[in-house]
Parts: sequence; structure tokens; C-alpha cells
Amino acid sequence: MFVSVVFPLVDFRGLHSNALGRLDKPKWGEQDPQAKFMRGFGSIHYRNKSGNGFIGENYYSDCENLIKYPSQTFVSALDQSERPILAYPIYRRFFFDGQMSGRFEFGFRLNEPSIYDVAQTSKYKGLAYSYSAEKVISQLLEKDVSINLPDGRIEDCVLFRASNALRDSYLSSSTKSSMINQYDIASVGVDYVSVGSPYAFLRSGNEAPLSFSKSCRPLYSGDYEFLGSRSGLQGREIDATIIMSKLSMNEESAEERFVRLFYTQLRALAFGHSFYTRQIDSKKFSGSSPLMLSTAAMIDRLSNLIPIEGSDRDAELCQTLKTIVANSDIDPSRMASEIERRLKKTMLSRFGSWLFRNIDRKSDVAIEAAASTLTKHVLTGGL
Repeated sequence: MFVSVVFPLVDFRGLHSNALGRLDKPKWGEQDPQAKFMRGFGSIHYRNKSGNGFIGENYYSDCENLIKYPSQTFVSALDQSERPILAYPIYRRFFFDGQMSGRFEFGFRLNEPSIYDVAQTSKYKGLAYSYSAEKVISQLLEKDVSINLPDGRIEDCVLFRASNALRDSYLSSSTKSSMINQYDIASVGVDYVSVGSPYAFLRSGNEAPLSFSKSCRPLYSGDYEFLGSRSGLQGREIDATIIMSKLSMNEESAEERFVRLFYTQLRALAFGHSFYTRQIDSKKFSGSSPLMLSTAAMIDRLSNLIPIEGSDRDAELCQTLKTIVANSDIDPSRMASEIERRLKKTMLSRFGSWLFRNIDRKSDVAIEAAASTLTKHVLTGGL
């Protein structure tokens, strides 16, 4: 069983004429990052597994220097007892698409020998057992962490309250040293950069049967169960998703992984939409840009996924993604409409119809910018 805690990040400094001092390197979103480390975070690594066509997924920065956990972390995961099970960190990563969308992702894994021991002991005694997904997620979100900011500060907090410290860490790391005083964290962070509240993914294999609360929302049912849930800590309708697989805990299928990446990108896009519309309404941003227009087009495209012609596998996968979107708390059509309403009519008349007609063309810079969140490869159901 593993849990991934994700903090979505948006950086709209690219809307400003000089990007408010944002560093040119690493070259996020490009084939070569042209850097070996991210200041205050850690080394940059290429992924061992494919990013499945998602721009911004081919490499990442370690966050080993940024976030520290207690030496040991335990959770009481079982419904039938308070037996503690070790939950150890497996990765601390930062992703960015080079344009506006990124995320911090912190992974944990429950100790496999303990899970196998629970299964064998329960079988020997003839006892039923189950794991509470909500208990595991909420206990991990409430664990103490220390954020070691690149500017020398240390922020101690529980994990689910780390958003502001992570935002300030990103700003300190990604702003040119010569401009850090000119574009101070307090004003830039509030107006152009934000890190959202976390949401969590939990995947359980067939060795660890799960129980669910009545608040769980089925998102998809097939070779695996995909559900939306609540941690109970943040007062949001869905801040956790659960994959209950028929495979073992070490055999995440290609489709399970693809769906996890797809939903992660969709949540990041939804957060970017929320922050953008909020800043437009409060007049923090003025005007618009082709980036916003093409993002609106891309969100709209999400609700009309079309499979590659003649591919049965693609058709099945597209239907899976459409089902997940339809059952989730994210409405892509409404998001696109809200962005369009906030765009100046002159900008729409100048760029809108042209961009929407050419949404499938990869040559245009604006379309490439939009594809930083979800590429054509993904939007046509490619795997």
C-alpha cells in the first residue's frame, strides 16, 4: 500500500514582462533541463518510468533537502485494532511544466512485512480484517514535518498545513538572487504564485482489503476501483482518491498509473483555474494572454476525449477517463466557460477562433504552452 500526498502549484509570473525574476534554469518542460540541481531542493533526475506523454513529467527535482520527517512514522491503519504499522517515505519530488503548473509530491509506503503478517495471522485465526483508507490518509497528513527554506528559515508544521512554506521555498529557489529583494516573497507569492491544499492518492493491492466511509464517491469501477474520498481534515468534498487494485501492491498496472497521472494533472489544472479566476476577479492580473486562451480550450477538450481511430484499447481508456471526469467534483466545461468570461472580448476576437480551430496543431507556441498541462497524446487517449 502506498500513499502520495500532492500539493499543486501555480506560477503565473510568466504573465509579467520579465517573469518577475524567475530563473531560466532548470529548463522545465524541455527535453534537457540544463541543470543538475534545484537550489535548496536537491538533485534533478530523469524518471525511470515514462511520463506517458505528459509534459513536465520526464524529470523532477528531489526535495530531500527541503522537507524532513521524524525518524519513524507509524499509522494505525486497521479497522479491527490499533496495531501501529510503519509508514516510510519513498520519495520527495518537485515537478514543473515550465509554464505555470507544478506540484510537490511526497510518497509513503506501508511496511510490507507488517501487511503480510496481518494477512497470515488473520488467516490462521480465522478473523476478518480490513484497512481504513481514510485513517491512513488523515494520519499521514497530520504528521509533523520541517520545511528547510532556501533562505535559511525553518518552518515546523503538520504536513497538510505546509502550503505556504512550500510556496515560499519555491519562490526562494526559483527567483534570481539579484532580484530577490526587488520581487519580495510576500507580494509575489500572494499575487502570482500559490501552492494549494494537499490531496492524497492511496493505492492498495489485493493483500490489503480496504473499508470505506459512506462519504466515498465511486469514480470508476472495472479492473480496479477508483474512488473519491475525504480526509476529514480540510472540509472539502474530495481531497483524496483511492485505487483498490486486484493486483498485488507491487504490480501497479499501466492503466492504473496512467489514470493516477491524468487525475493528478486534472487536479493541478483545476487549482490553476481557481487561482487564475480569483486573481482576475480581484484585479491582480490584467488583460489576458494566449496561454489563458489555450488553457481554456484545453479544459474544454478534456470533457470531449476522442479516441484514436481504429484503436479499441484507446476507446476503452478514453471512456474510463470520461467516466472519472463525469463522476468527480471537477467540471471542465464550467471551468472553460469561467475563463472565457473573464477574457477581454477584443482578445477573444483576435485569438479565440484561431486557437480553437487549431487546438490539435503542435507547432503554435500558445498551443505548446497549453500542452504543458496535458498533451495531445493524453487528450486523444494515447498510452
